[in-house]
Amino acid sequence: MNSILNTILLQTQVATEQVSTQKFEVTVAVIAVIFIGIVGYLISIDRKLLKLEKK
Repeated sequence: MNSILNTILLQTQVATEQVSTQKFEVTVAVIAVIFIGIVGYLISIDRKLLKLEKK
């Protein structure tokens, strides 16, 4: 009986660790997408300003 409980607890711990790892990966991906979007926006603003300065 004790070994069954230990097995269940170990499986629960492994599943919890996998979920926390997936949450971390999703968080990093969202932050990366936001950062890339901001950088892209700043580059587009810079290009527009350069065109205005040349006129």
